[in-house]
Amino acid sequence: MKNIALNMFRVLFVAALVLFAADIQAQALRTGYFMDGNIYRYRLNPALQSTRNHVAVPVLGGVQVSAMGNVGVGNFLYDSPYNGDELVTFMHNSVSADEFLGDLEDENIMRMDLDFTLLSVAFNAFGGVNTIDLTVRSNTGMNLPYGMFEFMKKMGNDDYSFSDMKMQTRNFADLSLGHSRKINDALTVGGRVKFLFGLGYADMTFDQMDIHTSGTRWEIAAKGEANIALGGAFKYSDEKTVSGKTVVDGYEDISVGMQGFGMGIDLGATYDLSEVLVDGLTVSASITDLGFISWSGAANAAIAPEDKYVFDGFENMGIHSPENGAQSTTLDDQWSSMRDDLEDFFALEDKGESSVTTGIGAKFNIGAEYKMPFYNKLSAGFLYTHCFDDVFSYNQASLVLSLSPNKVLDFAVSGTVTDYGTGFGAMANIHCPGFGFFIGTDCFLSKVNKQFVPIEDMNASVSFGINVPF
Repeated sequence: MKNIALNMFRVLFVAALVLFAADIQAQALRTGYFMDGNIYRYRLNPALQSTRNHVAVPVLGGVQVSAMGNVGVGNFLYDSPYNGDELVTFMHNSVSADEFLGDLEDENIMRMDLDFTLLSVAFNAFGGVNTIDLTVRSNTGMNLPYGMFEFMKKMGNDDYSFSDMKMQTRNFADLSLGHSRKINDALTVGGRVKFLFGLGYADMTFDQMDIHTSGTRWEIAAKGEANIALGGAFKYSDEKTVSGKTVVDGYEDISVGMQGFGMGIDLGATYDLSEVLVDGLTVSASITDLGFISWSGAANAAIAPEDKYVFDGFENMGIHSPENGAQSTTLDDQWSSMRDDLEDFFALEDKGESSVTTGIGAKFNIGAEYKMPFYNKLSAGFLYTHCFDDVFSYNQASLVLSLSPNKVLDFAVSGTVTDYGTGFGAMANIHCPGFGFFIGTDCFLSKVNKQFVPIEDMNASVSFGINVPF
């Protein structure tokens, strides 16, 4: 495994490209929050009960992928000037600095969440509804400041400074045991206990990066740290040193296994206001993913501002013009060139192993649903979510229309506003006795180019699953 920063960068990009090319949160779709037949809505609020119990089909019981961000892959990949079917990175010399930098934000955030349900069961016992879930979850995110890209693209005789650069991925298995019950005709409460098994974690954070021009080289003073728990170890550079100290040159010998352990809880309640306020009005609230994972034996590397080092610059990563008889450089070649340069740009000294404790992105949800008095199978709902996840925190508000015309069909449409933009979603759910299937999205795919790369932002999601209701 080469440079940590670039590989995390590439993982997110590749995952995003797979998502969008296939047209495909460790929680159920928010569009289905008010859908009575939605078997997984208790993952958003453990007090919400489905009209049917279920057993999920292993592996296919629930597959959920979501991407969110204020920039898209199209901000970093461009059509080749020589072959419209090929792509070049933003570092290619055919992409002007004004064109590239003009579309960026002060903080450029991208995150991707994946959730695969391996096992899920819901049944009545102990005075209420009980759930057992085993899921595999992955959360990957990047916060890349404008100043970093300005330096990479311009590299002029000027001083540059940026902060709050962060790349993180956490991957874990989640075994959850839940129970909900009606306290009376109006109040329902629920909770879930989570046992979290850490499968892999990597975090690289630079709180400070000051770059000072020195002739044709740049002197860098940085405050940064990396923590990696992937079962392997750092490798070292034979040539590069910082203040006489040997620096990390990558991470190798990744192994599959449990790298950490933690616990979490979900708590929720719903209250029917029909008797005390408005007939057909129900309010609800929950806190989910309130927990932690302790990653043991994580490899740690860091650098302090006093350990200054010199960077020689990024090489020309442009493709060769076919007009000159040369073959064009592939996108993978361009990534490789950028990787080699970033190995020199980010310098960290090995600090040994340590234990790192992280959260899993707690979320607060509050909702209100009103069943239409002229047709009680149609309802309108409002759902607000705040995610607590360091620089990847966000706010999301959705308006949802849900329709359940009979006992086996549910439909919903939604409009959502987030910190990263707006979107529209939809969901369809079939839950016959013995067979169930759902498919939906909280945000349809945005504008794409002819290579099917999202141009404007990364906001999109898809969820589907097969189960056996009873």
